[in-house]
Amino acid sequence: MTDPDAILLWRADECAAPGPVHACCLRATEPGSRAVVYRTREDQGIAGTVDFSSAATSRPGGGWVAAGRFTPLSRPIPRADLLADDVLRPVFRALRSRRGLPDAAARRLAELIGD
Repeated sequence: MTDPDAILLWRADECAAPGPVHACCLRATEPGSRAVVYRTREDQGIAGTVDFSSAATSRPGGGWVAAGRFTPLSRPIPRADLLADDVLRPVFRALRSRRGLPDAAARRLAELIGD
């Protein structure tokens, strides 16, 4: 299992169906990178993962995008649980946009997500 290296923020409707996606990402995204998907607004928390199959490319208007596959978690991780975890609290306390993950937080999320 690959540890996630980034957090993506998606609306609930973007988290509805598994499958191929072209997702916003970090410039350092490469094939094999994994990101966790944080569902915003209603039912906030980690809703799934994106496993990227291509490198990031710039998109018109700014930012980066890459091809990948979204997989929803069978049991999403609520925001309250993320904030109750000493390792994850600093990362998720004031989340505003996609961002990289510190190594300790990446390992902890990999443990919580499982296979």
